Amino acid sequence: MKKLVRTFLVIGILLCTSQIFAQTGQKAKALQTLQQRGEVYFSFSLLHQPSIPLLKQINKSIYIDNRHGDTVFAYANKRGFEQFLKLNIKFRTLTPPSMRLPRVVLDSRPLRNTNDWNYYPTYSQYVDLMNGFVSDHPDLCELVNIGQTVNGHSLLFIHINDSLGIDRNEPEFMYTATMHGDETTPYVLMLHLIDYLLSNYGSDAKVTNLINNIDIWINPLANPDGTYAGGDNTVYGARRTNGNYVDLNRNYPDPADGPHPDGNAYQPETQDFMNLADAHDFVMSCNMHTGSELANYPWDTWAKRSADDAWWIYVCRQYADTVHAYSPAGYFTDENNGITDGYDWYRITGGRQDYMNYFQNCREFTLELSHVKTPPPAQLPGFWNDNYHSFLNYMQQALYGVRGIVTSKQSGMAVKAKVFVENHDEDNSWVYASLPIGNYHRPIKMGNYSFTFSALGYYSQTFTNVSPIDESTLFLNVQLHPVGVMVADFHASDTLVSLNDSIDFFDNSYADSIVAWQWSFQGATPDTSSLQNPTGILYNQTGDYDVSLTVTDTSGATKTTSKTAYIHVMEPLTMQNGTFTTCSALFYDTGGPDQNYGNNEKITMTLAPASNHSVIKVHFTRFELESSTGCVNDYLSVFDGSDTTAPLIGTYCGNEIPPVFVAHNNGMLTFRFHSNNSNNLSGWEALVSCDTNVGLTEIKPETLELYPNPTSGKVFLKANQPLKKITVFDVNGQCVHSETVAGKEVGISLHALPNGLYFIIVNTEHNLFSKKVVLEKRKR
Repeated sequence: MKKLVRTFLVIGILLCTSQIFAQTGQKAKALQTLQQRGEVYFSFSLLHQPSIPLLKQINKSIYIDNRHGDTVFAYANKRGFEQFLKLNIKFRTLTPPSMRLPRVVLDSRPLRNTNDWNYYPTYSQYVDLMNGFVSDHPDLCELVNIGQTVNGHSLLFIHINDSLGIDRNEPEFMYTATMHGDETTPYVLMLHLIDYLLSNYGSDAKVTNLINNIDIWINPLANPDGTYAGGDNTVYGARRTNGNYVDLNRNYPDPADGPHPDGNAYQPETQDFMNLADAHDFVMSCNMHTGSELANYPWDTWAKRSADDAWWIYVCRQYADTVHAYSPAGYFTDENNGITDGYDWYRITGGRQDYMNYFQNCREFTLELSHVKTPPPAQLPGFWNDNYHSFLNYMQQALYGVRGIVTSKQSGMAVKAKVFVENHDEDNSWVYASLPIGNYHRPIKMGNYSFTFSALGYYSQTFTNVSPIDESTLFLNVQLHPVGVMVADFHASDTLVSLNDSIDFFDNSYADSIVAWQWSFQGATPDTSSLQNPTGILYNQTGDYDVSLTVTDTSGATKTTSKTAYIHVMEPLTMQNGTFTTCSALFYDTGGPDQNYGNNEKITMTLAPASNHSVIKVHFTRFELESSTGCVNDYLSVFDGSDTTAPLIGTYCGNEIPPVFVAHNNGMLTFRFHSNNSNNLSGWEALVSCDTNVGLTEIKPETLELYPNPTSGKVFLKANQPLKKITVFDVNGQCVHSETVAGKEVGISLHALPNGLYFIIVNTEHNLFSKKVVLEKRKR
């Protein structure tokens, strides 16, 4: 028994000794690498370790790069690695990512055609390329050097705009890449993107729209000292850190850990980027890396979710799904099939993503483009093909959401106002209007919100029922009243009502202290009020009526405002079978102004002008029918004539307001309404009036052709009237693509969508068409 115990003891000692020798070898290898490169790449396991407290402690000394299960991959400089060794954690020294391929594979060849984009340029080639963009496209771009690195390299941006040097109402957008010097995939992809945008301007509708409407800033190389650590003629030996061996993506102020979370002074590169962000109002941006394949959205430093978490998931999901449509199976599928909340993946502090979101009120996410940090250059065109559609889509999101201009009511000058979304914004997710124009841009997920605009020296204003839609823009311009100036103002709950309806009035006056209100309501009962916000003012006669308000402040000063013909009272006309003659009515569905329409309704109604030489004109002010692909459930069809055999103007459903209809045939318009047996909604309200017949001839029915069908990806639409908007729905009724177009013949790409049946809804100025198309992409 004692002999057996001694045997086990000897085996244990031998195993322990071998592990000590192995770990000693790893340490020696790490120290040798640090001596040669100033940076070491290694991995360790969190198995059997108190991972969260340990990671928090480790984060203070080393740079965690990635985490797969219990295995952590990290970098460290000399000082950080000394701190790590004190934790007595077993580790494995790894070959630097930029030195895993032979140098000859990574070196640039001087005779290579730069348009191939399948090589890593030398530093001088990079500078020449950036200057070449400007010399080739001087009207579209400029080269901006925002500063110098530790080792004297330049931090270069290409600034793209169709009106360089002119301040315009446009969102500012920024792409930057390779702030970790050995993560070189996005370096070349951003050079390629610059070339693609400039070369396709004027010939590609999407690119042209982006350049015409967005102020674009692209920095392909944010850490040239790290990328060219092995010399300016090669990316072989590239280093993660900068010239001072500092990880630039841990060097920014942090929302949770405050300034200098990594214990280092702000590096020249960090300070230059912060200065750039301070000088601009970037609406959206993206910071590109490699090492994984996913879109990482805020926050990295906090477990709590961003106020715009739903928008981030929507936008990142769009990015990943578009990549999947163009890439081989298995690419860009890390974490949640290509997207992740940063903290859920692993926590970092001092990252640029959180800095831009929290301190600059921007929308920035971190993009990881390839598992291999420095892939063979021959693979770069493949990464481009997989991602460039998503690059463009993300840029385009800067045009969507809620936007407008904030000015002073008194002077008309731009105001740098805070734009705050009530019961939504937190952690600096609000935005500010930008000077000198006063324009603001608020990307936000579809919903119903209240927006408050405030600025020092002005009275705040809140707008309710602000309801943006995904992939579209809602414009909201605001005039703020200066403090100390008395202004009498008001608004009504409605200005267009049916006979015997009542209206509520609301005081919008501005002064330091208002103590009295005196209202006058022409043609109403009661016709006066001294309440601040009078309600239930009844109108029982048709006509147009004035409203006035006088306010008095504590000094006895008064201010009066009057609105002439402000209230319009009209006869109500509900949807019913038959022909009705009128030139002044409010046209409703069968539920009237307050109730929903019914199920299983099939009604045809014709409106005829009440005066000679006139034509019916119908202007919808509210519209909400059940939405369905192709408008097959509940719909309203409009015909230019006295019955349903007249030319069809269009068929409408959903909640988009139809165009204004003016009869061109015999002065009459016919409406046919159909509802199915479920989902009856609030219907519509429309103003019916008459226009003078100016001898317009009968309009020809609009036509629309779609070809080819089936299609392998590109589909063309040809009409005899200009096209305005194209929306694509899948068989589940989900909107999968939408774009504004112009011209009578346009082409749209369906390459990003999976094979299947789709419905294409096409809007012209007066019509709506629905077409089916089968997508059958060829196998790659």
